[in-house]
Amino acid sequence: QWGVQYFITLFLGLWLCGWAVGVVFVATQFLSDDMPSEVFLFGAVWLVAWMGGGAFALLICCWSLAGKERILLGSDRIALKREIFGWGRTREYELVHVRSLRASQSPYNPADFRSGFRFWGIGGGSIAFDHGSKTIRFAAGLDEAEAQSLVARLVDRGNIAASAT
Repeated sequence: QWGVQYFITLFLGLWLCGWAVGVVFVATQFLSDDMPSEVFLFGAVWLVAWMGGGAFALLICCWSLAGKERILLGSDRIALKREIFGWGRTREYELVHVRSLRASQSPYNPADFRSGFRFWGIGGGSIAFDHGSKTIRFAAGLDEAEAQSLVARLVDRGNIAASAT
C-alpha cells in the first residue's frame, strides 16, 4: 500500500508541475490584448475547471504527505478530526447517542460523490457507528484486523456500545 501512495504522490507532484505551466500559459493569454472574445470565454471556463482540478490534486498530494486522522475519546464524547499540517475540521459526537461501534468497510456507491475519495485515502473509513439516523465512518486506510483491534480498544476505554455482530 505504501508503494501505491508514494507513486500517487510522485505522479500528482509531477502533474502539478504541468498544471502550473497550463495556468501560466492561460493567464498570460488573458493578459494580452489580442485575445478574441470567443476564445476568452472558452479560456475562462477552462481556467475555472483547471483551477478546480489543481486544487483537488494539491489536496490529495498534501493529504498523502501530511494527512492525519485523529480519534479523541473523552468521558462523554468522541471527536474525529481529519487534518493536513494541523488544519482540519473536528466532528464531535456525544457518547450517549453512539450505537453499534463496529469494524465495517465502506460500501462503494457510484451514485455517491464521496465514495470516489476513498481511492485517495480521504473519505469513508473502516470503523462505523450509528449516531441518530446517520452512520458515521472513520479510520480510513485500516484493514479489517486493525479496525477490529481499534474498536476493541475504544470499547475498553470509553462508554461505547459495540455492535453485537
